[in-house]
Amino acid sequence: MASDLSVPRLLRRRVLWLLVLGALLAWALDAFVHTPVEVLPSFDFPQISVTAHLPGTSATELEHLVVYPLEGQILSLSGLRSVRSVMGNGTAEIDVRFRQGSSAQADLQAINGAIDRARARLPSRAHPIAQIMGNAINEVADYTARIPDGMAPARVQRAVLADVAPALRAIPGVQFVHVYGAGDASLWIQPDLGAMRRYDVGVDAIVRAVKAQVLLQPAGYLTLGHNDVLIEARSLPTRAGQLEAIAVPTPHGPVPLRALASVRREAMPTHDAVSLDGRPSVALTVIKQPGASTLAVTRAVQAEMQRLLPQLPAGVSWVRTYDQGRLVGLVGADLGRNLLIGALLAVLMLFWVLGAGRGIVVLALSIPLSLALAIAALHALGQSLNLMTFGALTVAVGLLADDAIIVLESIHHRWDSGDAHWEGIRAGLRGIVIPDITGTLSNVAIYLPLLFVGGLVGLFFIPFSLAMILALLASLLVSLTLIPLGLGFLGARPNPGGGGSGQRLMQGLQRANEHVFDWVARAPRLSLGLTFGALLLSLAGLVLVPIDFLPLPNEGALLESFTLPPGASLLDTREAVRNISQRLLRDPAVAHVYARIGSSASTTYTEPAYAGEIQVALRPGVSVNALDAIGRRIQRESRLPGVQLAVDTPTIERLGESLSGLPQPFVVHVFGASVPELRLLARRIAARLRRVPALADVFDNDGYPVTQLQILPRETALAVRGLSPAALYAQLRPLIDGQVIRRVPDGNVPLSLYIRLADAPRRSLAALAALPIRDGDGAWTPLGQLARLELVPTPNQIRHIAGARALDILATPTGPLGSTEAQARKALAGLKLPAGYRIAFGGLAAQLERAAVGLLLAALAAFAIMVGILLLQFEGLLVPGILLLEIPLALTGGAVALLISGVGLNATGMIGFLTLVGIGLRHSIVLLDRARANENDGMPLEQAVREAIRVRFRPIVLTAATAMLGMLPTALGLGEGAAPEQGLAVVILGGLAWSAVRSTNLIPALYLYWRRKQLLRQAQA
Repeated sequence: MASDLSVPRLLRRRVLWLLVLGALLAWALDAFVHTPVEVLPSFDFPQISVTAHLPGTSATELEHLVVYPLEGQILSLSGLRSVRSVMGNGTAEIDVRFRQGSSAQADLQAINGAIDRARARLPSRAHPIAQIMGNAINEVADYTARIPDGMAPARVQRAVLADVAPALRAIPGVQFVHVYGAGDASLWIQPDLGAMRRYDVGVDAIVRAVKAQVLLQPAGYLTLGHNDVLIEARSLPTRAGQLEAIAVPTPHGPVPLRALASVRREAMPTHDAVSLDGRPSVALTVIKQPGASTLAVTRAVQAEMQRLLPQLPAGVSWVRTYDQGRLVGLVGADLGRNLLIGALLAVLMLFWVLGAGRGIVVLALSIPLSLALAIAALHALGQSLNLMTFGALTVAVGLLADDAIIVLESIHHRWDSGDAHWEGIRAGLRGIVIPDITGTLSNVAIYLPLLFVGGLVGLFFIPFSLAMILALLASLLVSLTLIPLGLGFLGARPNPGGGGSGQRLMQGLQRANEHVFDWVARAPRLSLGLTFGALLLSLAGLVLVPIDFLPLPNEGALLESFTLPPGASLLDTREAVRNISQRLLRDPAVAHVYARIGSSASTTYTEPAYAGEIQVALRPGVSVNALDAIGRRIQRESRLPGVQLAVDTPTIERLGESLSGLPQPFVVHVFGASVPELRLLARRIAARLRRVPALADVFDNDGYPVTQLQILPRETALAVRGLSPAALYAQLRPLIDGQVIRRVPDGNVPLSLYIRLADAPRRSLAALAALPIRDGDGAWTPLGQLARLELVPTPNQIRHIAGARALDILATPTGPLGSTEAQARKALAGLKLPAGYRIAFGGLAAQLERAAVGLLLAALAAFAIMVGILLLQFEGLLVPGILLLEIPLALTGGAVALLISGVGLNATGMIGFLTLVGIGLRHSIVLLDRARANENDGMPLEQAVREAIRVRFRPIVLTAATAMLGMLPTALGLGEGAAPEQGLAVVILGGLAWSAVRSTNLIPALYLYWRRKQLLRQAQA
């Protein structure tokens, strides 16, 4: 017998829709499990930072040895927007920005290729590291070793490098593991200058003798029986005794190295330091891969650290000074819980008002289904669950029922009018589908501009907008499919008894609203004026609201950055940090104090030896509300003369590090060849800028002179003694700077054979001038007779912009950037510059202008789309014109809520105002669409409007109430992890209440007023 497989019959089969629903739920569940939870969205900004360390090198040396070779290759790349370099204090950093829309991964590959091409011209000790801007955010865990008395930190560091770091690097999602604090393990050869003179042997002979003793080479193979046996030539001294026995040739015959130098197994000296609670220590930092789950990585790292603890020397333990996973856990748990509580409250509200019918069950299911589909779509687009996407979903959880309620109410209205079951479903769906789609698309159009905004705004706002758009579209899809199909297949009918007390409350609100509408309809222009007055007052009141970019919950730690005067010695910095650590440890809220001074060459940190970070681990139970007070107290306790301090949370500080390559708000670049001349010009320019009223904190610190000791060979003296400048340096470097002669395998961590005088940094100028140098004839001459030793000023740092030398004068603009720059140009007019020197205005002004133009164009396009949607639905300009009033009027409720609550406004809260525009539009669209439909059916104007208010009042109030309940847990500040979203929730909460009142009173009253005038004009025509 033939079966009917027609499409209409197939679509009416329940099993088909159950299979579709099951597939969607399975997809959503898989996406939810695999979607990483993070604090902030991943950065994919087309800017690459290149960092290279060359300890002990001045700014001018770094310029010639490192920066020029790298810039020469980088500047040849295509698609560059800017190249800025900063060099000084042994570190060079080059920030390379590519054109907007470029792939950051492709840019990183291009930069790595340029580094490889430049490597032949770089010093052997320089190892540039390139990374995408924002990688500092991926620092997810910091551990510091608690080391027993009498144990050398170098021993602990070697054990960590040998056993712990390789295991951590093998964890999926780990990008880098930095271990630092002590120098690399070495056999340190410390020459005895007196013995060298007695035996008449120079340091170069010692270096050659040690090099000759290190051998690790293949030597073929032998076939022994049935086996090929490889041959290896090996001579790898790994004990001090082996090195001491090496024979060093002298004019009087070979002598053992022990006669010329002492050999100690010690760490190589470094120009940075790490301490825990004021004692020397070793630190371990874990940086995850972009896109990897922070929580998964930090949990795996913690488990591995515990497992490997027995591999460390006895008595060593780890102190976890920072764990981003804790913050991620707080954010995910608290916001996730608030999402569930809000959804439950919204569902309970629906049951209370509408009753416990089958239709309400379908409606309740629409909220989690829409949320699951939105999360699945976010996962498919490579987004994580973070503060921005969580914020959007928190807003959406209350709005997800909006479409469904509107569809449900429309179908119930048709059933109440006497339509049969499926006939009422089809008629109700036909009557609401256009306004439902229009309202959703109008909401979507509001967020579209943010998808095309570049720069930093895009980094934060694109994920929020994307999550909102996906949630709105998921809600629309569910409302037009699940609701009518569920009502049909389950045989749902409206509950004649309503929802009891909830229904009676709704009826009471509706009667009260009719009285309000009567008053507003009698004085629509006055009502509109009062509404705009309230808008202006609320916006003016926002100046009283505290504003922060992105407040974060309690991370269990605070980060204090410190800077001593440029050129301050490492010894002075150590002493200052020791004093600060002792003071902080007396604070009852402080558990541990971890300090990092300077930057190890194995890391991407760029602080000099007179700066660094102090990470203050707080005791458990410290309230998030106490963080500001603790931060101020820590800064006060740390205050020392001449030390600049700043306290923030670790994530905010690392966010600042991530964005440090971006321009300052106001910068004047001074270009030229001579740094002293640039310095003089910079002082003159800064003096003029300080007279500009709109500029504050004019800062001119580039090229700050620090002292450098220059060794200038005397050419005649060198020629007489058969030496060249290079031969002189060949003897100076091993004695004063230190030199790694060879690295030999020693387990899985190389052992350095290192040579340097033990007291090299502590020698006076006179002692250095007396340093004996062996000439070509074997005679010994003091260094002071072969070269001049001069203390000269040198710039602490130098900048390059697009390869040209420059100094920067920074300032804080107190007015609009455009007018401030105009005032600054006027102040600098008439400034005479030497030939070859020029100034240019930089900073964010030009970028902000471009971003503003782009945002304006995108906003105009969105506005045009919105108007087009409204014109397609409504004939003429009257209704679209009234609906567009929602754009400014929607802001009032959110602003008033912020003022009353005292909650601060941040980046996510600002987006909340956009959301209110969409909510107001949707409510007004469905109401005015009903009024126009009534008119088209022949109903008198005022009756048509009042009937539309009566029919649409309950769905509008229900959607507002459910959305408000969805936001309520977060608005109340439930959970520390929800703190960053509290401002957003308060804005939405206040705006929703105002939207419901405005949409059911002012908007229909204005329509009634202007429609009467329109009909009167048409009658008179």
